[in-house]
Amino acid sequence: MLLMPAISFAEEAITIDFKGVDDQQKQNILAHLGSLPSEPGQVNRFLANVPKRSEQAMIALGYNNAIIEMQLNREASPVQATLVVTPGSPTLITELNLKISGKGSEDQGFEEILQRISNNQGQVLNHGQYESWKSDIHNYARNQGYLDGEWVERQLLVNKGQNQASISLHYDSGIRYRLGKITFTGSSLSPEILERLSPLHEDDFYQISQLSKLESALRQSGYFGEIRVIPQIARAEDQRVPIQVKLSDASQHSFQVGVGYVTDTGARAQFNWQTPRVNRHGHSQQTTIRYSTVNPYLNFLYQIPGEDPNNQHYQLRLGLEQNDFGDLTSTLQHGAVIRQDIKGRWIFRTQLRWLSEQWSLEGIDYDGNYLLPGIALSRTRRQGSVRDPSSGFLQSYELEATDDALGSGGRLFRATAFWKWLDSWNNHRLVLRGHLGANITGTDSVEDLAPSLRFFAGGDQSIRGFAYNSLGPSITVDTAEGQDEIVVGGKLLAVASAEYQYYLNDSWRLALFTDAGNAFNRGNFTLKQSVGTGLHWLSPVGAIRVEVAYGFDEDKPRLHISMGAEL
Repeated sequence: MLLMPAISFAEEAITIDFKGVDDQQKQNILAHLGSLPSEPGQVNRFLANVPKRSEQAMIALGYNNAIIEMQLNREASPVQATLVVTPGSPTLITELNLKISGKGSEDQGFEEILQRISNNQGQVLNHGQYESWKSDIHNYARNQGYLDGEWVERQLLVNKGQNQASISLHYDSGIRYRLGKITFTGSSLSPEILERLSPLHEDDFYQISQLSKLESALRQSGYFGEIRVIPQIARAEDQRVPIQVKLSDASQHSFQVGVGYVTDTGARAQFNWQTPRVNRHGHSQQTTIRYSTVNPYLNFLYQIPGEDPNNQHYQLRLGLEQNDFGDLTSTLQHGAVIRQDIKGRWIFRTQLRWLSEQWSLEGIDYDGNYLLPGIALSRTRRQGSVRDPSSGFLQSYELEATDDALGSGGRLFRATAFWKWLDSWNNHRLVLRGHLGANITGTDSVEDLAPSLRFFAGGDQSIRGFAYNSLGPSITVDTAEGQDEIVVGGKLLAVASAEYQYYLNDSWRLALFTDAGNAFNRGNFTLKQSVGTGLHWLSPVGAIRVEVAYGFDEDKPRLHISMGAEL
């Protein structure tokens, strides 16, 4: 047994020292004694109870023959009490008789609890642990729908002379209840969509955890402001528990206005209008307007719930935007019809995308039109908070293809892949990122390919140390000042990044990184690389990153400011 040195707990009227006990025994005695007296007139009454309560504390830990001696020094101020404890031999559990009868005898969950308890045979008796075993059995029964369960036997026999204990636990689970009718009230949504939102069905087994899943599914939908799931056990008939779900609808409309700044797109202002419930069938819409000098856009999303409204959606997306791609400025009109399915952590999309894009080069106006069937697959695994995950892995893949026969301006097969992995230990964190892309058009030229379909590199989320979308194949053009090299993008992309981060505290971290890669055409790859450092503030909305990077082909370092969640 581990013996602890005398430890003193000072109060105004009395102090207590302990000898002969380990830390667990000392803490249990203190718990049984309660608060030490603060007034001199309370000392005698307190001391009269110390031996008995200390003995009870030792019995609770399985030491039924402990000897408690108390030594007092009343001349001291405060009064000094010393408890000298001789624990003696512990009481061991020599017999465990465990039984579940009723329908629960076929339940694997009960079997696992009994197996866990039976592993304690031969161990020191702990009365608190004994009580927790009874609670585990009874709580499991209630949570799993054995609502008529009751104890047939629960007995603890202690032989103090032989330091032995015998435990008998027999629980009759009775019949397992099922779910009765599930009733929704207070929502303007149709009964059909409410039923599809529910992961529960009438005649399923009654389980508290499933009721929590129902509440979580309803909350995840975004349709409701208040949710209360009420099992009506008192109204159960034929072992069927009716469930009442009281709902209140979320606000019909919500509006958000925000301003921000990142070096890729400069200062920006954004307005977002969301209607989580357009009609009683659960349709929703979101309209976003953002202005920035580089990438102003207007996006509209209309969403229709599928068979499983939380995991399947049909979407209509429409957008109008302007963007700078290298030295090209293009105007885009685009739309898409999408089916999105969530299976586990995977998000699978099938889509038909329409793109119309206009741009100019060397005084010639171009107009590209495309109809792009495609599929996309993505998955995010994250541990820790969204604000600052401790580890995680994001992966995303997309394939699109089109042909003249579909009314597009040429044949195209397009594939992209993106990965981001991070892990942390102690105050250290490592972040790795990779981005690959390929366009197959049947020709070596990208002249007729819309800029938004080409690949560019450079910027906050690509190769830091270089301007946004400034890297890629270039051509020579004649200008009023002479000839000039302008970046027009490429058919291929390969970018990678490695970043080490060190946490200064819970809100700040330092970063060292290197980025490398480029956008290029087949047989013409030029590696661009940068190194840099930064300071990250872990704000409530995610990391705000202020970084300085030096591109090896650049004349001076470049400042990068970005923000948002990492995964």
